[in-house]
Amino acid sequence: MQTDPVSILIADDQPSVCRLIARELSERGFDCHVVTDGETARERLGAQAFKLLIASIALPGLSGLMLLAHVRKHRPECKVILITGVGSRDHLAQALMLGAYDYLEKPIDMGELIALAGEAVRGGNEVLGLPARAAKAMELGAQAREASLDSVRALVRAVEAKDPYTRRHSEQVARYAVHLAGALGVPEAVVEQVRVSSLLHDVGKIGVPDHILTKPGRLTGEEFEQIRRHPAIGAEIVASVTLFREEAVVIRHHHECWDGKGYPDGLAAEQIPLLSRIINVADSMDAMLMTRSYKPGYPVEKMLGELERCAGTQFDPQIAAAAVRWYRVNPDALVLPGQAARAMAG
Repeated sequence: MQTDPVSILIADDQPSVCRLIARELSERGFDCHVVTDGETARERLGAQAFKLLIASIALPGLSGLMLLAHVRKHRPECKVILITGVGSRDHLAQALMLGAYDYLEKPIDMGELIALAGEAVRGGNEVLGLPARAAKAMELGAQAREASLDSVRALVRAVEAKDPYTRRHSEQVARYAVHLAGALGVPEAVVEQVRVSSLLHDVGKIGVPDHILTKPGRLTGEEFEQIRRHPAIGAEIVASVTLFREEAVVIRHHHECWDGKGYPDGLAAEQIPLLSRIINVADSMDAMLMTRSYKPGYPVEKMLGELERCAGTQFDPQIAAAAVRWYRVNPDALVLPGQAARAMAG
């Protein structure tokens, strides 16, 4: 039984580029349609169901990013591969947030495009490809560590755009982790590593489906397994940025538990990097205080009680004790749900 060819819409303001892509993909059995402006592309998307859109970011009339937003809303089954110039790397964070499948830079490597198109229409793996490649590409345009951090932080914002409950979570975790590191006497240079690792600790959630991140109830076993993958995914993404290789190790292990029952590697006690143990406590503090769709935020004393109760099982006992002492000395230092809501509104 013969199946209908897969329909692909190609949108680029250079007719020669359109013809080249269409010829190469048509020779491999795809049904290719070509347009040279964004408005026409939107009309064609409304009139016909395409499996894949290959669009230039710099389209006249309606940009590739605007087309991407339109597709995610009206044709969510259609994958989108964006084509960008070298000078357009600042758009990659937006592409992530809007749900692009991947991107290519001009001049186009046709072998790479053919492979990507095949993966996209087969429902290929979207977990690591674009985030890791975008992180690396944005690093290439950055000349300093802080500029690179700004680039990778854009990936964190992409995660937080998927789940409104996590907005500002990374900043709050970094705040607590830096204070804890200072209270534990961690050297100043290492405190900076804590800050960076904390800001990026949840970037791997870019690889978790939206319906799991925002589910308003208990996760199934299979769904929780997908959540448990995020430290390893995040570590792989961050490790692609040369300046943050050490932070990648910290991120991988921030859900390991003192008793060895954490993930992804089941490390125990001092096998777990010190900075990962600090972030584990800081992350848990903010998670307990935060109001979520399935639970109200914990009162401060309940949160502190949980730190004490789980010391020696989930948490390093010394770090949990330091967190309680730090709060007792600095009772106004916590970011409570009402304060976080006002910050988001601002």
